[in-house]
Amino acid sequence: MLGAMSFPVPSVRLSWDRIDAWLRVYAPASYELLAPPADPDRIEAAQEEMRLRFPADLVESLLCHDGLLKWGNLLPGEPPQPVALIVDHWRMCEEIAGDDKDLREAWGPSGEPWWHVRWIPWAHGDGDAQVIDMREGPEQGRLGTACHDGTGHFGDGWPSLAAYLAEVADVLDNGGMVDGCVPYLTRDGELWWSFEDDADLNGEPLTPAPAPGREAALAARAGRSLAELLGPPVRSAGDGVAVIEAVASDWGVVLPADYVSVAAAYGDVLISDYVYFCGARDLRAYGEEWSRLLADVPSVPWPVLPSPGGALLWGHTIEGDRLFLVAQADGTWNVSVFRRGWGDWQDTGLGFGEWFRGALAGALATDWLPQWEPGPHPVDPVDA
Repeated sequence: MLGAMSFPVPSVRLSWDRIDAWLRVYAPASYELLAPPADPDRIEAAQEEMRLRFPADLVESLLCHDGLLKWGNLLPGEPPQPVALIVDHWRMCEEIAGDDKDLREAWGPSGEPWWHVRWIPWAHGDGDAQVIDMREGPEQGRLGTACHDGTGHFGDGWPSLAAYLAEVADVLDNGGMVDGCVPYLTRDGELWWSFEDDADLNGEPLTPAPAPGREAALAARAGRSLAELLGPPVRSAGDGVAVIEAVASDWGVVLPADYVSVAAAYGDVLISDYVYFCGARDLRAYGEEWSRLLADVPSVPWPVLPSPGGALLWGHTIEGDRLFLVAQADGTWNVSVFRRGWGDWQDTGLGFGEWFRGALAGALATDWLPQWEPGPHPVDPVDA
């Protein structure tokens, strides 16, 4: 995603400083909702009542802002709460769960209980909470959800509150999304997080929030190397180059050198569990099969190699989108895609190297690729 956090994770105070600065400039009414720092004695008393120690990043967050003065949609999840309401919600859940094994014991697909005594509901609203998991173990401090009508869930959370706030700050500055939500401004100039395709609030249109660092972030990410984006090569490039060039020669084409070198080094893999990148091993069979299957698809305006004059099919997504290289009149090759969900063809106007790096870095705006972090992406070789 464009707003992906960098490592090491910055401090909570630095992230809040960035969020505060953005709010003061672009959503001052929302900035006024932030409470002043919590009383350290009140934080200590809360830990004593809850019989656990708060993680350092939660303490640091509360010493920046003791939640909100009143409800506001300032974060993509539940609104942060003052210390007193963190304790109130924790106490309420403890009283409800009581000795009820159905609420205390893990069950369901998530393998979590409805409530655990060592969860800290740092942010909550309408009975649902974003909780910090303080159970012993390597994942202590992670963020998840505890809904009023289901079990806890940590599968799509964050490793820490610090990581979450860093991602929020980065998205406000540089654009992107957090947990499927993007920042907007309401008609009254307040910050409002909503789904990307839901830019409406009570019948009033929402305006995309400014991202003052977006252009600089895009330029920096577009310049990342393949080693930074994908890690070291997974194939012996020399052998792969020879195989790919032999297949291309049999098909009567000369493929672009940037594609050949990358396909030889990283081909026949699944990238981020989403894009299959065909390499030297399967290129011939892959092309022959899909040349037949796509021959009568009206939304694909080109024959597919090895058909004469065809485009090169070099990969696909798990959603069935097909990735092509199409020869241009000047001898270059551009990336195009058949988008299965839309049933249409899209020309990017970009060569392979520029498009591939930009897509992996999150520097290209697309509505059919995931909002990826800029890497390194997991690369899993596909067995023959």
